[in-house]
Amino acid sequence: MVKSTLSPHRSHRARAAAHRAMAIAALTSNSSTRVRYRRYNAHMQKATTLLRLAHYTETSSLQEVTE
Repeated sequence: MVKSTLSPHRSHRARAAAHRAMAIAALTSNSSTRVRYRRYNAHMQKATTLLRLAHYTETSSLQEVTE
């Protein structure tokens, strides 16, 4: 079985960056304004959630080390 060498919070951060890029791309797509903003908001919400998860994971792993 192949395991990821990245720590979980780095993976979350990378996925968040990808969702931010998709959000920007959604604004420039050839769709209606409503569809573009809906896609933008959906991707930005996912990016925000992933960043919070990365922060939580990072914080909880630091607490384990200090205990």
